[in-house]
Order: sequence, then structure tokens, then C-alpha cells
Amino acid sequence: MPINWGSAYNRLFEIIDSEGDAYFSGPRFIQKAREQDPYHLSYRQYIDERNRTGLSTSRRDYFYDILISFDEERRLRLINSILDDVQALKPEQSSALRHFLGGEAHGPAALVPEDAWNAGRLNDYLNEIDACINAGNFERAIALSYTTLEGFYKAFLRRNASEQAGLNEIIALSREIRGWLRNAFNAYPDELLSLISSISHAIDRARNRYSEAHFEEEAARWMAVYVRDLLNTQVRLLLHFM
Repeated sequence: MPINWGSAYNRLFEIIDSEGDAYFSGPRFIQKAREQDPYHLSYRQYIDERNRTGLSTSRRDYFYDILISFDEERRLRLINSILDDVQALKPEQSSALRHFLGGEAHGPAALVPEDAWNAGRLNDYLNEIDACINAGNFERAIALSYTTLEGFYKAFLRRNASEQAGLNEIIALSREIRGWLRNAFNAYPDELLSLISSISHAIDRARNRYSEAHFEEEAARWMAVYVRDLLNTQVRLLLHFM
């Protein structure tokens, strides 16, 4: 079902027009917009341009214009990025908006530390996966999950076993990571470490199977959401050892 962007925006503005830390000023909102488009006008440039063309400089009006100027995937990423900032401050309203946008697509998220190899791109991918699911682009969400996991595995090995970081494909990479963990932490139950390989095989198979078969929308959605959750679980686990 298409998203009613007017209604979604009204819900968002109600949250970020609140007093306190949830409040979004013009510069704060535009900084979020520039995460989606680094070449978006700065706050001063944008306000000057609206004054020059006779457009409203009311926050309620120009926040909406900025949101609608993006394609659907970036609108979702912008809103989810804002909600990540205010979720703890406005939990009920934030969760209600996520649900309105297709809330089952947003789950516990991982965050790759800035000093990790390729961290910026990996974090962008993690954010984009949610946007793809919300937009109904399930095949891309699964493909991005594979790409993100492969990139994170390489970042992990660069940190802990650099001689193996040149490997490709998540099955081979996960085998090396599981072996490294077994050697470094041999007191841990082997069954837990074996899940690293199992999750890798599941994500690899999901990507390959999606390209071979046609799935109905709900089946495609649950698989994309499940693969996304497995990815985040795997990343959050391995972050403990980086």
C-alpha cells in the first residue's frame, strides 16, 4: 500500500515540534537532510533561496518541502534517521510512526564504529536496508544484507587477522572468523560460534534463491526482514571482539 506522505509528515512534525531535546530547529533538520544529499543547500542558503522566491520559511512548510524533494527510499531513510534520535524521548509516537511506515521493517540496528575499515559505507548500507524494506524493494534489501555482511566480515578480519582479509564471499570469510574466535576464546560453547556459519549460509542462500524464484509480497517481506535481523545480530555479536 502506498505511503500517505502528508499524514506521515504530520506525525513526524508533531514529534519534532516538541519542547526539549526532541525539538528540531531548521539547521538540525537540514543537517539530517544533508546526510541523504551532501550537496543539499545549507540552512542559510536554503532560507535565502526561499526568501528570494517568495516561499514560506515556516519550519512546518519547508521541512515538508525538503522531505518531499527526495525519492521514497531517501524519505524513509531521513525519517528513520530522525526517529533514531528521538526514539528514547518520544517512544510511543516514534513507534507509532514506524508502524505507520511499515514498522515491521525497523528492527534492532547495529552501528559499525567509525575507526573500522569502510565504516561509513557499511553504516549507509545498514540504514538503506530498512528503507528498501519499507519501500517494498525486498530483493535489494537482501542483496544489500549480503554485501554489508561481506564488508563487515572483511573489516573484522582486517582488525583481527589481516592476512585473511583478502578473502571473498561470506562463507569463506565466516569460516575464518569462526576459527579465529575458537582459538581466541576456546571456553565459549562451540554451538554458539557455529551459528556464525549458519547465519552466513542462510543469508547467502536467501540472496541466491531470491534471484531464482518468484515470491509473493508477504513471503518476500518476511524473508527480507528476517535476513536483515540476522545481519544485525551477526554484526552486533562480532562488534564485541573489535
